[in-house]
Amino acid sequence: MTDLDTLIAQTPSSRAEALDGLEDGVWNRVAQTQARSRERKLRVAALCVAAGIGGVAGGVSAPAVDQGRSELTVFSPRMAAAPLDMRSVLG
Repeated sequence: MTDLDTLIAQTPSSRAEALDGLEDGVWNRVAQTQARSRERKLRVAALCVAAGIGGVAGGVSAPAVDQGRSELTVFSPRMAAAPLDMRSVLG
């Protein structure tokens, strides 16, 4: 059986080479994560602004609904909640 120290000495050392760019790789990944976070916040802010503009524009340009009386007024929830003697007066 071969001695463990002999096996370690015969194995090429690739670990030192692999650690050379480790710190740069870590900082690159940290920068990418921060960039994605900023991009996500920017998208949410843009969505909120677009929804606000759409809500304001829709509210301003919405046509006024005419609340005139119709023949179906007797079936409205307001009429269903009115007392029986008031129904003849209201409609």
